[in-house]
Amino acid sequence: MEDLMRLEEIDDDAFEKLFMQYLPIIYSMQARYLIRDFEYDDWLQEGRIALNDALHSYRRGRGTTFGLYYKMIFENRIRSLLRRQQAKKRLAQQQAVSIEKVGAEAFSEHFQYHEFTEENIYISELLLAGEIPLSTLENRTLYYYLKGEELVTIANRLNETEKAIHNALNRAKNKIKKKIYSLKS
Repeated sequence: MEDLMRLEEIDDDAFEKLFMQYLPIIYSMQARYLIRDFEYDDWLQEGRIALNDALHSYRRGRGTTFGLYYKMIFENRIRSLLRRQQAKKRLAQQQAVSIEKVGAEAFSEHFQYHEFTEENIYISELLLAGEIPLSTLENRTLYYYLKGEELVTIANRLNETEKAIHNALNRAKNKIKKKIYSLKS
């Protein structure tokens, strides 16, 4: 970088030569971060974009080398991509489950625990994957509740008191909420 006096003097060949010099930074970040559906060419593209940004914004005499500055710019780009990947509004895409895989009953029209479709699908996936530890009573109560049955009907079906069913349902809801909040943090 020190050889290059002016940004305007950097042609395609000089840019590629400079890019090849900093390729180990890209490999280092690729080993350090996992970005879903990101391929080798995507890493190179992001590296080139970061190099272009660094070339336009780097100022000598600010106490840092160009290489360190480029690494910071590139790492910030990668972290931004990771933040976007984890954004709440994209959570449904990341956690999507095929209906054929888990069965249509998991997505029944009676599933009303949350008003947001993305959260319904996400909760359904957590339950089906067994990531929320429910007792047998909690599990069966929640199942019938989500199918739209009244608590008194569930109590009769499971040969339990209505109070026991009410408590089991509340415990199941609390466990689901706790799991969701722990994942958002």
